[in-house]
Amino acid sequence: MAKIDAFFKLMNEQGASDLHMISGQQPVLRIHGELERIKYKTLDAEELKAMLYEICTEEKVKIFEETGDIDFGYEIPGLARYRANFFMQKYGIGAVFREIPSE
Repeated sequence: MAKIDAFFKLMNEQGASDLHMISGQQPVLRIHGELERIKYKTLDAEELKAMLYEICTEEKVKIFEETGDIDFGYEIPGLARYRANFFMQKYGIGAVFREIPSE
């Protein structure tokens, strides 16, 4: 299990639609349209990068490092599917995940 999967399980338990992760900040869930910080330490750039890269193929990592942005799907069997967006910004690496409703 990837380290980041614990955040997706919390997201599912809380009924959140989105998970926002930005280096230098605490992770945030979007619950019923409102942003709520997760009771977790501030993510440093290296920790966040390690969590994000753990769920990517080498090809996706290469594209992200070349362009500063990538979108892809991520699935936790038996839990949910997510649309992932990794991006580089003024404060470092960031990512947003949105749950994709199952049909």
